[in-house]
Amino acid sequence: MQILIFSLVVILLVGYIFYKLNQFYSKKTITFGTLFIIGIIWLGIYISNNNEVGINKAFKAKYKKEFGYKIDKLSSNIINKGKNLSLNEYFYRFIYIVKKDNKEFVCEANDIFVQVIQDEYVFKDIKEECREK
Repeated sequence: MQILIFSLVVILLVGYIFYKLNQFYSKKTITFGTLFIIGIIWLGIYISNNNEVGINKAFKAKYKKEFGYKIDKLSSNIINKGKNLSLNEYFYRFIYIVKKDNKEFVCEANDIFVQVIQDEYVFKDIKEECREK
């Protein structure tokens, strides 16, 4: 119900803004401006998602090389440890599902130190805790 009310308020607000803009600008100008703003928002979301996909691919490759198992599903989060790190150093938390010896395990790798060097991710040692799914 809250989502419905929020959506209705957003639609009304956008409609009111377009009504006010229509008094000062032509429809063509409003359309181009709206498309430009939507494009900028889409580009920001794409770049953000593309960065996360890169770290996930790199972690999967590192895990396959180090442990010899393929990760089926993976999610990652940046952890703020309160330390003063440079702009290319992060701590990550990875949660993933891996199949070992015909059994599925849910594994967690916490506090993984990652350095980003241009377009390459360098991981410190991976310590995982696994439980059977």
